[in-house]
Order: sequence, then C-alpha cells, then structure tokens
Amino acid sequence: MIAYHGTVAGGLHTLKPYANPHSNLKYPCVYLSTNKALSSIYIWNKGYKWMTFEIREDGMPVYNESFKDCLLEFYGGVKGYIYICNGDFETDENTTIKHAVISKESVEIQDVDVVDDAYERILQYEKEGLLVINHFENLSDEQKRRDRNMVLGAIKELELLKGEHPLSAFVSAKFPEIWEEALNL
Repeated sequence: MIAYHGTVAGGLHTLKPYANPHSNLKYPCVYLSTNKALSSIYIWNKGYKWMTFEIREDGMPVYNESFKDCLLEFYGGVKGYIYICNGDFETDENTTIKHAVISKESVEIQDVDVVDDAYERILQYEKEGLLVINHFENLSDEQKRRDRNMVLGAIKELELLKGEHPLSAFVSAKFPEIWEEALNL
C-alpha cells in the first residue's frame, strides 16, 4: 500500500516510530495517510497544532478555516516534504482519522515530493478537487457556531486558561471573545 507522510523535516530516509504525548495512540508508531492531499495539512512549523479538518463520508478531506486567513497564517511560506512510502501498514480506530495508517516499525522512504510552499500546495489540491477548503468568509452561521463551541471546548479540555499550554497565547489572541467567555464561566 502507498502512504504519505507530510512534515517540515527534510533529508529523511526512514520514518521512525514516535510516541507523541498528544496523540490518540499511546504507543510509538509512524503516522501516514493514504491520501496525499491530506498529508499536506501536516506540513506544519508551529509549536502547537490547530488543525481544523474533517473527512466527509465520501472520503474527501475538508479544511475549515476557524478565522480569516487561517490557512495562509499557518501554511504560507512553509517549506516541507511529503514522503512516499510503500508497506503493509495497519489501521487503528483510535486515530479517529479516516485515511490514517500506522506502522509500529520504522518505514523506509521510497520517494519525496518537495513542497516549496505548503499554502500554495494546499490551494493546488483544492483546485484539483483533491480537498475542500471552507474559507472563513464563506462559513455559515452554523459552521461558525460549531467552531466557537470547538474553541470553547479546547479551552476547557486543555486547561488553556492556566497559560501553560502552547495553545494558550494563540487561542487568547485569535479568539478573544471566546477566551473572555471561558474566563467568566
């Protein structure tokens, strides 16, 4: 099976299992995707994750901007790599991401697709019909309400009000009204 791994780390020949403390999986593994367009969303250079995407029933990845120019802010000018691998990968329902496959063993990289600008690549995938972007200015009131609830839930669940989490400064700056609401709960 062909699978892809998006990252900002260049020059790799092997992907090694890693136990990410923020992962749904509590054991070391290599995360990959069977969907190349989805792997581009993982080309990320921030010290925290704010990935607001979902997978539709038909398997199409959908990136939801939770504020104006969200996609540009996170991906604009970010150089990365999509590593192409072939193997007998497993699935684990605890990943909760359709198209996600894993390996508990090291994975040899067969090829690499260099991504000069992740933002431009994601827009290219959108034009090619390989993923959908729900741009903030086009969100319905219902989508904005859902995002508001997601942000409020993240503030509570991650205890962001304490200020110790890497997301605290980001969330308080980008969503000040929701941050204030959480302070008053």
